[in-house]
Amino acid sequence: MKRLLQDLRYGCRSWRKTPVFTLVAILTLALGIGANAAIFTLVNAVLLRPLPFPEPGRLVFVWEETTMFGLKDSVVSLANYADWRTQNRVFQQMGALETRSYRLNGVGEPVQLFGSTVTASLFGTLGVRPALGRLFRESEDQAGTARVVILGDGLYHRLFGGDPSVIGRSVLLNDEKHEIVGVMPPGFRFPHNENELWTPMGATYDAKEWSNRGRHNFWVAARLAPGVSLQRANEDIHAIATRLEQQYPRTNRQVGAFVAPMREHFVGDTRSMLWILLGAVGFVLLIACANIANLLLARAANRRREVAIRISLGAGRSGILRQLMTENVALALAGGACGLLLAVFGVQFLEKMVPSGIAGLSALRVDGRVLWFTLGISVLTAAMFGMTPAVQSLKLDLHQVLKQGGERGSTRGRGVERALVVAEVGLAFVLAIGAGLLIQTFAKVRHIDPGFRTQNILTARVAGRNFRTAEQRTAFYDEVLRRLGALPGVISAGFSNGVPVAMKGWVNGFEIEGKTILGGDRFSNSNYRVVTSDYLRTLAIPLREGRMLEARDTADAPPVAVVNVAMQRKFWGNESPVARRLRFGSKDPWITIVGVIADVRQAGLDVPAKPELYLPALQQPTFANWLAIRTAGDPARLGGAVRQAIRAVDPDLAIAELNTMEQILDRETLQRRVQMILASLGIYGVLAYLVSGRTQEIGLRMALGAAPGQVLRSIVGQGVGLSAAGVALGAVGAIGVTRVLSKLLFGVTATDPATFIAVAGLLLAVAAAASYVPARRAMKIDPIVALRDE
Repeated sequence: MKRLLQDLRYGCRSWRKTPVFTLVAILTLALGIGANAAIFTLVNAVLLRPLPFPEPGRLVFVWEETTMFGLKDSVVSLANYADWRTQNRVFQQMGALETRSYRLNGVGEPVQLFGSTVTASLFGTLGVRPALGRLFRESEDQAGTARVVILGDGLYHRLFGGDPSVIGRSVLLNDEKHEIVGVMPPGFRFPHNENELWTPMGATYDAKEWSNRGRHNFWVAARLAPGVSLQRANEDIHAIATRLEQQYPRTNRQVGAFVAPMREHFVGDTRSMLWILLGAVGFVLLIACANIANLLLARAANRRREVAIRISLGAGRSGILRQLMTENVALALAGGACGLLLAVFGVQFLEKMVPSGIAGLSALRVDGRVLWFTLGISVLTAAMFGMTPAVQSLKLDLHQVLKQGGERGSTRGRGVERALVVAEVGLAFVLAIGAGLLIQTFAKVRHIDPGFRTQNILTARVAGRNFRTAEQRTAFYDEVLRRLGALPGVISAGFSNGVPVAMKGWVNGFEIEGKTILGGDRFSNSNYRVVTSDYLRTLAIPLREGRMLEARDTADAPPVAVVNVAMQRKFWGNESPVARRLRFGSKDPWITIVGVIADVRQAGLDVPAKPELYLPALQQPTFANWLAIRTAGDPARLGGAVRQAIRAVDPDLAIAELNTMEQILDRETLQRRVQMILASLGIYGVLAYLVSGRTQEIGLRMALGAAPGQVLRSIVGQGVGLSAAGVALGAVGAIGVTRVLSKLLFGVTATDPATFIAVAGLLLAVAAAASYVPARRAMKIDPIVALRDE
């Protein structure tokens, strides 16, 4: 320990003598280690840290596999869940939930909250208990019981300031008084981060819903019984689904079921993206290590005389090697500490990449695992960048070094330096290729034609009203649209049950007149939208054939619909669907198709348009609770006026998600933008310091009569040559590595020639500049001054 402290003190003194080198080295390491620590924090939260429930490995979701609708990961009907629960032999407990929104009144301005209607067994399935009060009782799954609610910790503190006497008090949700019976512990927001309250199934659904197999709207969570494998659970639930298909052929035909780990549902496609990002910042760290190693080699050339004198005075080579490695480890730890600070500050930025379902369950934070990772990677980094320069420092001829005063003009070690430059440029090339592909992907996604107008569109979502009659709903639409139309700057407005991208859509099956149903892939189904007459015009969706929905399509008029091109192509091919008819059920009226409109990318910019049906809001019982408003100027400036206009019609209405369409699209592409930024870290030319270290060589060559232009061409040529070798090496690696990115790419291949050529040209240009600038600076030095130390 005494020797270690001596080595550390000696290293600190040497750092003070070279403050610029020390600062550059620590900052370089901080960026490399910090990027790795930040991404590992994300990987730890999403992939490694267990869900915060007892025995989380036994928690699963049970989904329907609705092949008749073209869906695999599908929500469940309540009646099917009830049969699964009673007939299964593999689950210890099961619970169901439906996510929904609530309008909170009586606490100031009406507020829209997101929560869930759940069965009483859900909390027991997860293994959680309330911080205050009680959980739901089994009897509260049935209609007719008192309306009760359990609050999330955040909502509890916002509304009641953490008052422990809140149990027994009431809140007004969707115009109904609910008694507070419990408060959940901090951090519990299942199943989404936005979830702030829970109501029992009986507060929403009656016995009729428990026997309804046609409404698929519920999540089902389950806890595997001890010793039951995932495979056995799937076999059991598949057998039950098969029996139900035989028992209820009309509703359960081609409706299977499967079991999947709960964490896998929340993580989804994020897993591969996170490992790719961790690999990308790993490349950044390798580049930083090569950079620092080259800096240490240049520094070692200036310390050769010091090392030679110490050896001549009797110091052992092993002791000097230990002292040099101690310096390197201390330098890496200093860089790691700074990098950890960068990671802590970067957490807020990275939180946007955490899947929404897992965000409230596994918070993004720098914990013990991240600290150990940072410590380990710092020590490993010290070994990677420090060993070669330290060993190189001991390979010297004592007599020659002492006679020449340090051998500063020696070419010893130049081969190692050049190899490191080649390796560093190769790594930078691979990283730059990945960044280039992701940049192209982001650009292509952002510039896709979504099929509707995105500029000057304001959207708003209002909490659902339980209108008692169709006349009340129609009066609400008419009055809100009248007031909005009177606002200065508003061109048009319309209601829908979901605006593009923000609401991906709903699937509904139907019967097409004259076509066979329940015939495998020929089963008729599509997404559907319920809209008022001006909605399609507001979004400027082009008409391809027939007519648009119009104000005359009222509840008293014949039922009509408009379809998109994708639906026409799927069901009628090249024939016109206008005047064709369809219906949702055998007892429902026939709906006549009156027009065809262009496809809209409702589910996302990089998701192809699906068959879609547009229905007049005045002819449907579904409440269209989204507004799209087209403005003459900046739509964001009308937010306050829009709120006032809606509140003037209904003061108790909660208004949420007031965004421009551009903001919605920016959120949709956020993850790709983050991928692009993170993958672009570390692309930097690292040849300048190598040229600067050749000042004496340049001075010597000029003193011997070499022409400045000849020397300059030689230096730049060598820098570009080394970079070209690195580019060639990196190209071979990039062809293999970038194939891993294929799942994240859109509109570009993993081996896109244009990207490879552009990145190669960029790096070679940077190499030429990095060689030219310091070479010109060194050539301005008087050769006598440059050679004086010799």
